[in-house]
Amino acid sequence: MNRNRRDDWRVRMKLRGGPVSHTVARMGWLVFAAVGAVAMIGVAALYAANPGERGADNSTAANFAAGLIVMMPIGALIGALLGLPAQFAVRTWLRNPSVAEREAAREAEAARARQHIPVHGLHTSGRWARSYRTCARSVAAYHSVVATLPDGAGRDWFAGIGETLDDDLSEALRLARLGESLAPPGSGELGETASQVLDLLRVAEKSFAETTERAAAIALELREDSDFVRVRAQLDMLAEQAPHLRGSDVGE
Repeated sequence: MNRNRRDDWRVRMKLRGGPVSHTVARMGWLVFAAVGAVAMIGVAALYAANPGERGADNSTAANFAAGLIVMMPIGALIGALLGLPAQFAVRTWLRNPSVAEREAAREAEAARARQHIPVHGLHTSGRWARSYRTCARSVAAYHSVVATLPDGAGRDWFAGIGETLDDDLSEALRLARLGESLAPPGSGELGETASQVLDLLRVAEKSFAETTERAAAIALELREDSDFVRVRAQLDMLAEQAPHLRGSDVGE
């Protein structure tokens, strides 16, 4: 298991369950062994209270100690044997979250990624910064989707599209800076070039958002490398759906 697969396992393990289920998933056999051993303390106490003919001549404390010596290892062994399948079952459950849980986790991750989007010198309250920030949030959400995918051809293809999106986002920043230089915050009506820049950015906002939304839908279908062939046509369409801002000659 390589590092990416371990990270993917940890991500999926965090999507459901609480402290108890996660503890059982990590060391269920040990937890059950401890419970079994503790349960045998009660059995030893019952034996000490009613030792029968063999222990009738011993003190209660001696019978209790003898009961602990015999019963606790047996309880621990039985608990461990029961804990192993329980650990496997809980781990399997944790590693296979539902579609709704995956989607909720993806949205939460995207929300965290969107909290701090730098605007690289743009006026934070201006229209140009808002437009760029919208594009950047979509790209951050896209990369969050890629992070949930298992290793394989599908993830590599997604990562390649992500690099294209990063390049297009850099172009969106260039356009936003150009727009702000032509029409700073507080200025009146936009000139022809500034209007053209704003139109390009609005189209880019929509395209970035649609690409990320489509990527999330495809990611839900992509589980194993064999699935890559089945969704390849969708991935090709996803690549075509990217903004492709670098073809713009505005301001150049």
